[in-house]
Amino acid sequence: MATLASATLKLWIYDGLINSYSGDPQYTITKSIISGQETILFEISELIRDYIDISFSGNYDKASLSKWASWEITNTFDDASTTINKGTRLVNHGYGYFEDEINPQLTTPLQQSNTCIYWKKGEKVRVPLYKENELYSVEFFEGTISTGTETFGKTITQLTADTINYKTDSSLIKADAESLMSSNANSITSGINAPVGTETVVITTEDNKTVTLYVTYIDECKNTPYKVTFLNKFGVLQDIWFFGRRKEKADVSRESFRVNTINSTSTSTLYPTYKRTDKIHNVESKKSLTLNTGFICEDYNEVIQQLLQTEFCWIHEDNKVFPVTPSENNIEYKTNLYEKLLNFTLNFDYAYSELNSVR
Repeated sequence: MATLASATLKLWIYDGLINSYSGDPQYTITKSIISGQETILFEISELIRDYIDISFSGNYDKASLSKWASWEITNTFDDASTTINKGTRLVNHGYGYFEDEINPQLTTPLQQSNTCIYWKKGEKVRVPLYKENELYSVEFFEGTISTGTETFGKTITQLTADTINYKTDSSLIKADAESLMSSNANSITSGINAPVGTETVVITTEDNKTVTLYVTYIDECKNTPYKVTFLNKFGVLQDIWFFGRRKEKADVSRESFRVNTINSTSTSTLYPTYKRTDKIHNVESKKSLTLNTGFICEDYNEVIQQLLQTEFCWIHEDNKVFPVTPSENNIEYKTNLYEKLLNFTLNFDYAYSELNSVR
């Protein structure tokens, strides 16, 4: 029996329709079998990450979060025979925990870890969803009254025929593909906006399992609420409102050097007292802010941890979004048993210089 000798991976990462890649792959990697092993492993997550450009300007529908990854693996055996395996997957900027073990699956219908949500009163609740796996429907309730339902069908159409010719009118069609898709990668992981006033969101899967989200509206009259959007562990945009006190500060740095201001002539030697001898240059200014969540549930322990771990974060201000970076390095998990009322205080740095250096 022939044994595996080597394998060559070709990897394409691209936008648009599934299996629409062409041209040379981004990566071609050849590996030989390690003595004592029976398989050859390719670690591709970090390779793919380099080609996923995260972009968010405040419009969730136009955010760029995902791409397709298609691969072709050619296995070569010691008798010179070969086999070829191909596949395609949706890829994004998500991650798993050590406890999740190898290759954790992040394609659950609900693309966030919390089921209790605190939201600004009068604003539509946005729930991030994965629409191509198990999701069947989402129903919204205000009290016990249903205010709407959305049902999801697959945008992927499986083709069961492989070598059979079909005729439609006078055209000949030959099916020779694993699947067809009409949507692009970013439309599969996107959010859904609940009607204003929604208090309960019920997500139903294809096997009739349900996940229920509970919404608590905050009508903050003392402080101005601020919404922060970040890329969570599922690789999608999640929103969190901060209802407590906001504080801002600016850190300014500068360099200086000393100059001689003496003015010497044939009749006098003097220096003007209105001229500085300490010249300032390389002035930099960075703004930061402190936000408080207000009182929230224990589910937000995990949300805050993901917020601190994110590489992409924005704050909504003045009808714009500005990039910020959480500057906290630790989180102390809180429980209702001991803290009673849970509130998180987080510090953020604006991810740009306050003095405009963009030329």
